Amino acid sequence: MAAPKNNMDKKAPAKNVAGVRSDREKLFRALLVLFILIAAATALVFGVFWARQQLFNRNDRFKLREVVVKSGGYWQDKAPLLSSRLGIRPGMNLFSLRPAEIRRQLMAIPSVGNCEVVRILPDTLHLRVIERIPRAVLGNPRARWVVDETGMVIPRLESMSVSLPLPVILGMRLEDIEAGMKLDALNPALELIMLTVRNFPDISIVAINVRNPEKLEFFMRYRNQKSCKVIIPAHNRNFAFLLSTLQSAIIHAERRGDTRGTFDLSFDGNVIIR
Repeated sequence: MAAPKNNMDKKAPAKNVAGVRSDREKLFRALLVLFILIAAATALVFGVFWARQQLFNRNDRFKLREVVVKSGGYWQDKAPLLSSRLGIRPGMNLFSLRPAEIRRQLMAIPSVGNCEVVRILPDTLHLRVIERIPRAVLGNPRARWVVDETGMVIPRLESMSVSLPLPVILGMRLEDIEAGMKLDALNPALELIMLTVRNFPDISIVAINVRNPEKLEFFMRYRNQKSCKVIIPAHNRNFAFLLSTLQSAIIHAERRGDTRGTFDLSFDGNVIIR
């Protein structure tokens, strides 16, 4: 009975060796397949890159020959100037220009409110620019800075022209102002200006003083005839009600023949005429 047992013990290591070899062969084949797949993927990536270089990035048919700028303001018909600002030169490959990067550069220009960049094959770059509208000038009528309704500071020489004289915002330190700044402190004054532009056409603000944070003092013309000085509380943002009250007070004073021109609405909506 002992001899058969010894024979079984001798055969067991041989089976273990065969199993280990089989596992190693499977691992080797798996690694080989993985290596082949990685090599194929790498070759495909480099193949696509090479094809793109040959078919697009190094193809003379796609050399930039024209930059078209469409805008309703200052940048209209200024393609060479805007191209220089963006670092775009004739002869550059159209596919080497990244629309997203060009758009980022455009949006960094203070006068640009929105834009669109499109490559038009085979040789044209189309830039559509929506410019910010100047709503007030800072300091004096001929100052170098204007602002749009959000308080964005724009160089006057690069801003779109408007048909009417802009209101002047007074009471600011002009030496601290730079292009591209956002002046949130002007929000009450700009809100008042925009309200007259959109809803109170009979009121034309000529200048507005923001020196006093508690009160807005502005100079205006009513129906382009009567000149007035008006004082309203800056913290009371119900400007529509205050302007309606002001308009009624001016009409009432004219009917009475009252020629006084200062209207103070800083006392809870009551109008004091001086």
